[in-house]
Amino acid sequence: MAQPSNASFAKGIIAISGLNLALSYENAAIDRLEKRLSECIIPEVKEKIKHHLVETKEQQARLQERIRALGGEITPEKGHLPIPEPPQSLKALIESNSTDREREVWESLNDLIIERAEAIMYRGGIQALELLKADKKTIRTLEKILKEEKAFGDWLEKNNPKMAKRLMTKQLVDEKKRKKKKAEDKAEVHESVPA
Repeated sequence: MAQPSNASFAKGIIAISGLNLALSYENAAIDRLEKRLSECIIPEVKEKIKHHLVETKEQQARLQERIRALGGEITPEKGHLPIPEPPQSLKALIESNSTDREREVWESLNDLIIERAEAIMYRGGIQALELLKADKKTIRTLEKILKEEKAFGDWLEKNNPKMAKRLMTKQLVDEKKRKKKKAEDKAEVHESVPA
């Protein structure tokens, strides 16, 4: 039996490492998507997140299959998703003073950032595998995952502005109603108090 050359061995190690890196991000994405699913307040977004959660689990399985096919070991680690982290003082202020609607707008923006970052990662992975002349099946696997990540990111980019406008408009209307009710209640109290 012929031994693999050092070059093909190195290519395999690089491909397996890259696939495990992608898997680590998908592992972290599962946790985020499950959390988003439980907190999301917009039914249409919730439905899209649920669909993307199923896709992400399928992506994990495809990545694991390619790692095994290349003779590698699967690492169960979770990567760090590229979510913008404001300074701690600002983060505490945002978290303590934000409404559910404001948090939804913020998290939908983070969803978009993550999907775009994943698409960039997969595009780079595909390019690297093509340069390494890696097996076509692994490249096709990454292309399929890229297509799914891009589709969800495109949907978010198209719909986030409309959703944010709808949420913030509803919030403003609710605030006006609350202020009006408070003013009416205050006026009632003044009218009922004898002079």
